[in-house]
Amino acid sequence: MGNPATVKRKATEKRRKKYEDRLGPGAYLPKEEREKVNAEMAKFEIVEKERKAKEKVVREAKKKAKKVAAKAPAAPAPAEKPKA
Repeated sequence: MGNPATVKRKATEKRRKKYEDRLGPGAYLPKEEREKVNAEMAKFEIVEKERKAKEKVVREAKKKAKKVAAKAPAAPAPAEKPKA
């Protein structure tokens, strides 16, 4: 069977999860707390966009450096002197 209180709690959590998936994080919170959560999420999104932009620039620079290195002719290795 099961504890009816636990079953009710699980149903409430499932409903809350579906609601938040549809409406976004913090949708189930009171207005003041929801505004705080939304502000934090907005800050996080801005920081994440900046990080991704920097990462993209670094990745592009590495790609260019790799292409330049591949196109440049390799310097011939110095000839070894025979040991006497």
